[in-house]
Amino acid sequence: MFERVVDAYQGATVVVVGAGGIGGELIAQLAERPGTMVIADHDTRRLAELDQAPQASRRLTRPLDVRDPHQVEEFFQWVHAEAGTPKFVFYTAGVLNIETFADLTYEQWNRAVDINLNGAYYCVREAARLMCPAGTGSLLLLSSISGTKARSGSRVNPVYNTTKAGLVAMVNAVAMQLRPHGVRLNCISPGPTATSMMDLQPPPVHEAVNQIMLDHRMNLPSEIAELALFVAAHGRFTGEDVPVGGGAGLGA
Repeated sequence: MFERVVDAYQGATVVVVGAGGIGGELIAQLAERPGTMVIADHDTRRLAELDQAPQASRRLTRPLDVRDPHQVEEFFQWVHAEAGTPKFVFYTAGVLNIETFADLTYEQWNRAVDINLNGAYYCVREAARLMCPAGTGSLLLLSSISGTKARSGSRVNPVYNTTKAGLVAMVNAVAMQLRPHGVRLNCISPGPTATSMMDLQPPPVHEAVNQIMLDHRMNLPSEIAELALFVAAHGRFTGEDVPVGGGAGLGA
């Protein structure tokens, strides 16, 4: 069943915005399938590494600051000119602040909102403007189980949780407007996952998280990427928030 669904990526134009962590694993798994992959990230060194990596697919890379709606608009116009209308778009860009509510600066709050939430909106909007006339397309955002509830066992991150909750609400509302055009929008909400973002948390948080996870370990980026590929390709998902807590959603 899984292989049949992900065969939808064969020959497709796929856009991945955010090339680190789970986004990087998505890129690695998609590289095994012929098609056109377009990758955007603010980190030009990361893009240069990807340009040199082996691949079965055609690969295009471009620097992008998702906080700038004009850059996002130009990026998707470029995608359309170079690779046609994308069939799949994944938004995995995000930042995490570990400061407490009292210590978080306005600049940190606004930066996280700009990247985690506003950037996702800009990308969904511009991608949908290409997909809707074509009558098909699938968009997938990366939320978090933290978007629905602050949980014991990990440090509470007010701005991160707020932005991830916003993604879930946006998916639910925007998917209704995209549905008549044959375009689907979903998000997945992982629990703690072993990425560089999680490395920002201090060791006691890692220990507490591992105690409540299945097999006493965090999710692997490869496991989350597999689910993302499945949900985006399966034709009956739209407006959904698919959690994959790995046990963290159950609490202590």
